[in-house]
Amino acid sequence: MLRTLAGRVALLLLAWWALAEGEIASLGFGLLVAVPVGVVSLRFFAPSPYRIRPLGGLRFAGYFLYRSLIAGLDIAGRLLQPALPIRPGYCSLATTLPEGGPRWLLANTLSLLPGTLSVTLRGRQLELHCLDTRMPIAAEMRRTERHIAAMFSVAPAAAADSSP
Repeated sequence: MLRTLAGRVALLLLAWWALAEGEIASLGFGLLVAVPVGVVSLRFFAPSPYRIRPLGGLRFAGYFLYRSLIAGLDIAGRLLQPALPIRPGYCSLATTLPEGGPRWLLANTLSLLPGTLSVTLRGRQLELHCLDTRMPIAAEMRRTERHIAAMFSVAPAAAADSSP
């Protein structure tokens, strides 16, 4: 628990330092705020049993940046065409990731990638709003799941898709 608290306080201090534009003198005040916020965060968000592997985290970051660029170019191209080749709609898929951090990261990652937005996550079911339901949404989700599973060193469970 103490290790988790120290990690959270360090992340909060790093965020504070960035917001203070690298001003070292601001870290004293940041520490006065980061410690109680870190303690309160433990009350609302229990420590996760999952640990991020550093190399897996770097691979995931590279994958995320690459997919963001490719998807962003695809969406921009669609939206700039006069025919507007989109077909918005909803898609419900069953995730193979374990409950907790890995599932939440999947839902949030898919929301940050252009063309998809996570609507709900209930158990294993993830509902997405998609800019074009003809896109390979299930394949993209499975690819993202594999990267997240590798980052957390967890084995995805078998799951059947509910829709395309």
